[in-house]
Amino acid sequence: MNVYSTFSRTVQFLCACAVVFSLSVPYLLSQAATEAECKTHLQFLASDKLLGRMTGTPGNDEAARYIAEQFRANKVAMPGSMKTYFQPVAFLKRRLTTSGSLIIGADTLAFERRFVPANVQAALLSGNAVFAGFGVVDSATKRDDYAGLDVKGKIVIVQFGENDSTEVRKGFNASFRKREAAEAKGAAALVELFTLENPVVWGNVVSIFKGSRPELASESKTHPMNWLIAYDGGKKMAMKLAADAAQKRSIAVSMKLEPTRSDTVFSNNVLGVIKGTDPTLSQEYILLSAHYDHIGTGKSADGKDTIYNGARDNGMGTTALLAAAKHFAAKPPKRSLLLLACTAEEIGLLGSHYYAMNPVIPHKNVVYNLNTDGAGFNDTALVTVIGLDRTTAQPMLEEAAKANGLKAVVDPAPEQNLFDRSDNVSFAKFGIPAPTFSPGFTAFDAAIFKYYHQQADEAGEDFNFRYLTRYVNSFVTATRLIGDASQRPRWKAGDKYEAAFKTLYGEK
Repeated sequence: MNVYSTFSRTVQFLCACAVVFSLSVPYLLSQAATEAECKTHLQFLASDKLLGRMTGTPGNDEAARYIAEQFRANKVAMPGSMKTYFQPVAFLKRRLTTSGSLIIGADTLAFERRFVPANVQAALLSGNAVFAGFGVVDSATKRDDYAGLDVKGKIVIVQFGENDSTEVRKGFNASFRKREAAEAKGAAALVELFTLENPVVWGNVVSIFKGSRPELASESKTHPMNWLIAYDGGKKMAMKLAADAAQKRSIAVSMKLEPTRSDTVFSNNVLGVIKGTDPTLSQEYILLSAHYDHIGTGKSADGKDTIYNGARDNGMGTTALLAAAKHFAAKPPKRSLLLLACTAEEIGLLGSHYYAMNPVIPHKNVVYNLNTDGAGFNDTALVTVIGLDRTTAQPMLEEAAKANGLKAVVDPAPEQNLFDRSDNVSFAKFGIPAPTFSPGFTAFDAAIFKYYHQQADEAGEDFNFRYLTRYVNSFVTATRLIGDASQRPRWKAGDKYEAAFKTLYGEK
């Protein structure tokens, strides 16, 4: 063998090794979880046995135990001084009246069909009401719809929303502020007229307010005022009441209801820690979060299926969290990982909010939150990252998706305000960079709404488990890349949470 031949073969070998090495890392990461493992997790979490995993129910508890058992089996450590994987969260579950009457002027409103109580303190209440427009009080804009009105001890009637906008979500966000404003003014009751001519949305309103919606016991406070929502599609009643108020004609109102009662129920956040391998970087934590609760059971159109199984929302995200727990417990990244399976996301992000207010790892030690959640998917070539372009980890998130044959894209539906509708925002508020890793979608269209919060969201054999596995492994790959990066991620300059970031981490 001559020298040239030997040299040539050596060069070819080294080049081949370089190619293999460059491909091995993403390849190995893309194989972090098998399809069989992902299918097993998802089919358990979305099984009929768990009855939709509603917070405070046995099915929710069983899901929490399953997650904790997976942590234990993979030797994930318990955080800090915790003796179990569970962080107990207490809720007050309000039981509302199932019947009642509301009369406004000469109009008798039928229970549920025309009105629903949101809070009842006084069983019997009647008198002349005060119409207060939209009932908005905003010190920032110096707006006060109560200006010149004496409502102390009286029944107040207001319109839905803050103006004539038809945006339902903004209207409901305003509703809670309007209740606070009416209470601060000393009103005895608030009747809010739902003026959007949309019987379908009204049906959702009834379901929300007549149900026993839990709230955090640690932050609960007694509301002394009756609060009712009444259907006034087309604004006929609102226009008449506004005219009566302008002409100073009296508006007689009478209500007969059962007072709201409360029970205390418990659920759990599930937490685990995986220590990083680097002596310095292991002092920093990547928070991986996913909510495991869903919306329970309810009536279906055909009366046959009553379970909201929640395979996509958020069985997929919980499966990704479990896959990450197994993979990184065996092969930790340089940074440490804090695993958080949240309860009570569907009822107001309450589980993540509770943890954020009661952390077991100081927030200043948590340098990134990669949350995983979603309503579903309509494009299996994509991973949609809500907030992808808002942090400096964007290239790593894109690389992780690419390594698994997918493409990471930004939020295609900003009108849905998705960034503020998942658990990531509980940590973003403190300054922690916190996007949400979501299944691929190009729009909130019929393909999404077919499953989103529907009984059809199941994990049957027709579910796309191949896509699930690629999605899960993209999440794991992203975690590896961020966990091993030399520089911690941060919000991009100008982001609304940048100031909080600088305060949290002591930057000027």
